[in-house]
Amino acid sequence: MSEGNKNHFIYRKHFPDTKSILARQGKPLKELAKNALFVLDANSLLVPYSIGKENTEEIKKTYESLISQKRLFIPNHALREFARNRSTRIGNLFTDIDNQLSQIPSIKPFEYPILSELEHYQKLKKSRDSISKKIKEYKEYLSELIIAITEWNWSDPVTSMYQSIFDEDMILHPTISEEKLIEEYQTRIEDEIPPGNKDKSKENNAIGDFVIWKCILELGQKLNKDVIFISNDEKNDWMLKGNKKPISPRFELVDEFYRLTKGRDFAIINFKKFLDIQGLDIEFVDMIFNPQDGSLQEFEELIGHENYTLKNLEKIAFYIKRYLLYHENDPAAYVYIEGENLNEHINGFLKSYKQDYFNTKEWIRYGDYFFLFDRLLTEIRSLNDEIYYQEIRMKRDTRTEIIKLEALSIEFINKYDEFSLLI
Repeated sequence: MSEGNKNHFIYRKHFPDTKSILARQGKPLKELAKNALFVLDANSLLVPYSIGKENTEEIKKTYESLISQKRLFIPNHALREFARNRSTRIGNLFTDIDNQLSQIPSIKPFEYPILSELEHYQKLKKSRDSISKKIKEYKEYLSELIIAITEWNWSDPVTSMYQSIFDEDMILHPTISEEKLIEEYQTRIEDEIPPGNKDKSKENNAIGDFVIWKCILELGQKLNKDVIFISNDEKNDWMLKGNKKPISPRFELVDEFYRLTKGRDFAIINFKKFLDIQGLDIEFVDMIFNPQDGSLQEFEELIGHENYTLKNLEKIAFYIKRYLLYHENDPAAYVYIEGENLNEHINGFLKSYKQDYFNTKEWIRYGDYFFLFDRLLTEIRSLNDEIYYQEIRMKRDTRTEIIKLEALSIEFINKYDEFSLLI
């Protein structure tokens, strides 16, 4: 970097008033939550897609209570992200059900008249007829679900709930023009001021986090209130981390909010913590949507557990090692990789590794491995699906695919074991 390009006083840009560094005395979260304003991120708006009707009603009551107190708000950009990703979420739901429908095997006819006098043959035929009837019934129910989803349009249960309780007064809009927002965002990127500075390489929506932050700052200034941001986003430009786990909001954010609101506090909590504060104990299904990348993710990662990329790789490696072991002992019986949610773990890795590591120091060490894993797992997933499909329907020989799957699996495990030594 040339002398002219050096930002000698970058810390002054991050913390322009040294008095605020020493003056701020933050409140405990429990005390802060009593009167603070709550701001919802897009990923929090999507959480109800992973819970049942009864729990959704509890969340609705909580929202209505906060709305009546004028304490619940949504940045306009977060609402737009919800609209975009809500469509993808329902698309994924449709795909999952449609795939289940197409993968249900049929029972082959079993007609051997010469055996008709045997009691076991008669029982077998009755059992087959019963199973066939149940399979047909199950397929009909799945088909009805697909029809119901296609008829939702914009009236799915979650969207309908929001339409019934949210109003325009809750929606936060930046008070400055788009041109001014872009100008300010570019300055913050140059000075590496969070949030959004880590998204500068994005082709689309790079400014999104900053627009949301601008709304939060203006809300705190206008109403002179503490603000709690409810978000499952754990990116480095929002959160201070230790061992890849979130600890607290970045101090730059806390300090900027404190300065501009003349002494108010800012906090970030995930949606699970928000429910705890409101006295709600709600169970979530295993998979929910992450609006940052359009992928399905385990809820544990979104509420602050271990790194999602590494967690997925570990699970994938377990399934593949088990497959190789079984396949070696009995090649004819174990021809494809078995594992609950294997594809979801592969899809999760493919979607998350750049978000988790790109523009971090670890990328220099891990980047080549991630690109290799991307290629291998994409091929493995495709081959595994094809072998499974043909095995169920017994339509054609898959020996070529089986040989290739084994070779790719061995290559993946060798590289994964090598990668594991680095981490």
